[in-house]
Amino acid sequence: MATFWSIIQDIRKKAYTEHDKGTHFERLICNYLKTSKKYEILLKEVWLWNEFPYRKEFGGSDTGIDLVALTKDGHYWAIQCKCYADDTVINKAAVDSFLSTSSRQFVDDNFEQQSFS
Repeated sequence: MATFWSIIQDIRKKAYTEHDKGTHFERLICNYLKTSKKYEILLKEVWLWNEFPYRKEFGGSDTGIDLVALTKDGHYWAIQCKCYADDTVINKAAVDSFLSTSSRQFVDDNFEQQSFS
């Protein structure tokens, strides 16, 4: 069975572009959150950003949010995934759009204002 780190290395080797690498990494993390025993008890749903039902309320396609999770107690989590080199330092500029977007509210199917936790 492959380890998490061997899968990461495989993604890094096989990706054609940085965007491709990011897309594969986001899918890996989405699947991990959906299947991990640790998160299975906490999460009701996990979406890639382009699958999130309320994404249109946030405008443009690159908002900085990569995944959204809905907890079993009704809280939404905004998640950003980074598949940078092991020695990379992530600075504020790398997460600015994520911080900005994840602080905004949206309206759910029950017409209730929601925020990310």
